[in-house]
Amino acid sequence: MRELQMSAALGPKEKPLAAFNIRGMVLSLVWTMMLSAIASLLLLHGDARFPDSPSLAVTDRNGELLRVYLNNRQQWCLPLEESEPLPEKLVQAVRLYEDKNFFYHPGVDPLALVRALYLNLRGGERISGASTVTMQVARLMHPKARTMGNKIREILAAFRLELLYPKERILRLYLDNAPYGGNIVGVQTASYRYFGKPVEFLTWAEAALLAVLPNAPYLLRTDEGWSVLLGKRNRLLERLEQAGFLDDPGCRLAVLEPPPSNEKPFPQLAPHLAERVRIGLQGRSPKGYVQTSLDLELQRRTEEITALHSSVLSRMGIHNAAVVGVENCNGKVRAYVGSQDWSDSIHHGQVDGVSSVRSTGSLLKPFLYALAMDDGAFLPRTLIRDVPSHFGPFTPQNPDLRYNGLVSVREALIRSLNVPAVHILQEYGLQRFYRFLQAAGISSLFRTAQDYGLPLVLGGAEASLFELVSLYRGLAMGGSFSTLDFAEIPGIVSEAGGAASGKTVQLISPGACYLTLEMLKDLKRPGAEYYWESFAGSPPLAWKTGTSFGQKDGWAIGVNPQWTLGIWVGNFTGEGNTNLKSSRCAGPLLFDIFRILPKAADGEPDWFLPPGSSLEPVELCLKTGYRAGPYCGETVYSLGPADARPVPLCPYHRQIYVTNDESYRVNSLCWESGDTKTVNRLIYPPEVVQFLRERGQPLDEIPPYKPECLELAYLPQGDVEPLRIVYPEEQALLWIPKDLDGSYQKVTVKAAHSEAECGVFWYVDDVYQGLTRETHSRSLILSKGWHDLELVDESGYRATRRFYVDIH
Repeated sequence: MRELQMSAALGPKEKPLAAFNIRGMVLSLVWTMMLSAIASLLLLHGDARFPDSPSLAVTDRNGELLRVYLNNRQQWCLPLEESEPLPEKLVQAVRLYEDKNFFYHPGVDPLALVRALYLNLRGGERISGASTVTMQVARLMHPKARTMGNKIREILAAFRLELLYPKERILRLYLDNAPYGGNIVGVQTASYRYFGKPVEFLTWAEAALLAVLPNAPYLLRTDEGWSVLLGKRNRLLERLEQAGFLDDPGCRLAVLEPPPSNEKPFPQLAPHLAERVRIGLQGRSPKGYVQTSLDLELQRRTEEITALHSSVLSRMGIHNAAVVGVENCNGKVRAYVGSQDWSDSIHHGQVDGVSSVRSTGSLLKPFLYALAMDDGAFLPRTLIRDVPSHFGPFTPQNPDLRYNGLVSVREALIRSLNVPAVHILQEYGLQRFYRFLQAAGISSLFRTAQDYGLPLVLGGAEASLFELVSLYRGLAMGGSFSTLDFAEIPGIVSEAGGAASGKTVQLISPGACYLTLEMLKDLKRPGAEYYWESFAGSPPLAWKTGTSFGQKDGWAIGVNPQWTLGIWVGNFTGEGNTNLKSSRCAGPLLFDIFRILPKAADGEPDWFLPPGSSLEPVELCLKTGYRAGPYCGETVYSLGPADARPVPLCPYHRQIYVTNDESYRVNSLCWESGDTKTVNRLIYPPEVVQFLRERGQPLDEIPPYKPECLELAYLPQGDVEPLRIVYPEEQALLWIPKDLDGSYQKVTVKAAHSEAECGVFWYVDDVYQGLTRETHSRSLILSKGWHDLELVDESGYRATRRFYVDIH
């Protein structure tokens, strides 16, 4: 279990286990040769194995106990580590008390038998049993009543054991299976239960007590029995002094050591992970010690911090929390907190919040952005639309119910805006993003991509905290996704997250991952962490929050080069809570735990280094962030993924023809020779122009077309449409419910025009509905069936839309 410096633990006169003298070795050999023939002929009790009875002991990565389970006999039974030598103090104490000639006899001590027979005959009763350690092992293997016939069987079984096993193995069998009171079996178990430590750290007094205890474990039941037990211990300590293992001061100090006051409970750290291991082992042979990847001290502190935060959140009606911390370089789970308190039965503390599947909130957005960058859709500086938008029956809204008209990709991700994310998903491809999630290890998606629809990226998907932490570690590993690991037994984490194939898969370029992490680094931190850059030594951290619909789940996941840490807070009952906001509830817990994680070693970077070969400079339009086109004017260089598709040329800077006084736009149908020139203008789509205009944001003035240029409502191919119907979409199906008074609700149709003063005439099924200026929307009462909407502006340009109304 641990590497020990045995020389430091032994006294100057102590002897190693293998130090046999020549006389003993010869005697043992002679006895073995004489009796081997008899034992091999009789072969009584030839089965030298004990029943499969060790307790399951779940340990951390260094072998420290996290949790121990009762075995199938309802006993505590921890075996000694096979790879570690037996502690010399314990060996010598047991030998002097139980069988001082253990290393020399062939299983039976003839001198002890003669002495016991003489004493028992003289006293007329059983005074001495003369059982050697080997004979006691035989009796523990097959317990029977103490009769003369059974004693002979024990002797023959002892011969058999001596033929099959070396002395050290026999001694281990005894120490692992001896009774130590109640349901405590084995010296390692007793050492933990009575002294709270493994056997290699026992003092002489503690080793002596455990040596005498199996001989009379019933003495533990009463105070008088304890006195007898201490007397036995002290007499053994004197014998150890006489044998030269203890000096006089050491013996006197050992005698003064008090006995243990009561049994000590086994630790119960990481109970949810331990339970996961236990369930994973059902039906398998491994028992005894199962080593996990957890770090005991980190686990202990993480549980303490989680409990402290949960006590505060509980006052707000948020009763549960879960945490996972992973070391990025190897994918090992170092901290695993399934709930705020395993014993909190009122709030279902035994539910494992790490493996439970819940709505992902906004946590999938960074991966969509990274994939879209690899697809050449944009770079962090690129401006994307953020206006009220309709996608069939789905109308997403931003968390603050506000819109920006245009917003940079970087700001859209930092602020976790919903409308831009849905636009990106629609353009990137719902099915493509769905396949990425499956390949990256999100195994809890139980519906098709079409059934999830565009809300997939806003929390419509389901995943566990374990899967999401694995996903974010993929960003830290440069787009390389693999399964996380928390135990040394293959197969028990196959469903736990990571790449679906169980192998490492490259799904995003290192360049896109780096740019995404750079954006997430700028997300504002909660509380005092807001000013983190002002404090020396504060490491950077890329982090993302997410709150599910109905405020049922609060997420926060943070990434740096060394660690990926995931937090979930909420209620296992699934109830929502208006107080639950991820940045305020999960964020502080994230940063408090990150403070205790081991920092980067000297010489290691505390932030991700740019993947040089995976990034290249791209010349962008300064105002729009698209690849610089011929009409952009000012440009700026920015890094982009080297192997990505080229970012589109700026679609908003355009060259237009105008009259010399710039009062009208013209085209080849209407320009006059000598009264035409070209100018460069920033021309946004009509819905963006109208939104920005309504907010009072100054825009480039675009002169209207000359009336004669639009006599046939014609625009040259590739020109910008000045009029656009925003809602409803073409071939849309609108469902109209009744109001509380029984009347049917109106349908609000919306349009946008790039020219502020241009009027728009509205027609529905060739019936005139009125004129609008600046703000273009109408609320209409419509009957069931198909309808044709036609809009005509004052310049003669038209836009049409056909849709169906269903009334219920």
